Amino acid sequence: MAQNLKLEIFKIAIRKRNSRTREFLNFKELFESIGDDKEKAYLQFIVDYRNLFKGKFKSDGKGTKSISTTKKNNFTPRSLNNIIDGEVFGGSIGTLQTIFNQDNANDEIGQIQLNQIASLPFFIKLWTPFDHNSGILMIQSYSDHTVSELIKITLRKFITDYGFTLIFSPFTPQAIKDEYLKKSHVYEMKIINDNVSRGKRKLINPVFAEEQNLKVTVTVSGFKQNVTDFWDKFKGKGNHKLIGANLEDLDISEQNGYEIKAYYKDENGHQANVGFNNKIDIAPTIFLPDEIKSLETHHFDYEKIKKFTDEILDNIKQEIGYK
Repeated sequence: MAQNLKLEIFKIAIRKRNSRTREFLNFKELFESIGDDKEKAYLQFIVDYRNLFKGKFKSDGKGTKSISTTKKNNFTPRSLNNIIDGEVFGGSIGTLQTIFNQDNANDEIGQIQLNQIASLPFFIKLWTPFDHNSGILMIQSYSDHTVSELIKITLRKFITDYGFTLIFSPFTPQAIKDEYLKKSHVYEMKIINDNVSRGKRKLINPVFAEEQNLKVTVTVSGFKQNVTDFWDKFKGKGNHKLIGANLEDLDISEQNGYEIKAYYKDENGHQANVGFNNKIDIAPTIFLPDEIKSLETHHFDYEKIKKFTDEILDNIKQEIGYK
């Protein structure tokens, strides 16, 4: 089965390295430190980013994943739109893999050695507005393969060399949240207590008495309800008690406190969860449509994913009030 394409989105911001203030700067500050001409500064940014790798792969601290980018990878600056699109190669490293044809498990046709990488292309998009102190980073991944964290680490290090600190925060556009909720249902709820007293730990079983990090989770499943209907019906009993059952033997009570999480699933089986205290703060995985895949490789088609993520970016600009 072909890999699904996924997308992670981050808000990004910059401040001067070692600055005593927490003030975020417009991205104009970054690119003007590279050059006076905006278009040339964007081009130089790409050249410098490629030079960071020196034609080699950079690995994570555990030596399990590596990425690189060279002139063989697409990179497209659009300085008028404050956008850089590009791609990196990346994959796993450090494990010997044996290669077979799918229809023949008897005859080995090759090996991927410990220092070799079976790479995939990963798409990235940067939006760095000159007149705003909040930008966007998008990183594409696959169902079973991601190098997002390593891309963020190398990008942060790269920006540091210009004298700035890069800050990331996960971001899910409201339009994507709304679309997911429209097609989802609640199928499970969990009541969680991670602050169980010694007496209750011992009551559960003496073997847990000294386990100070013990967590108790009560799972309620076997139901399927519309998201809106579920929360409309999920009201407290008595003196606003959310849980009517007596769970005090597990140290779960209104007095001792607990956490409630609801688990969602959409029509394609894609899952997400939210806490009771922040029901709107859902962050579903963003799956990209098969239409943007290359028919030959089942990777992304570079021009199609550029266009598709441009549309997402336009929606984000509207959401944050950028004009």
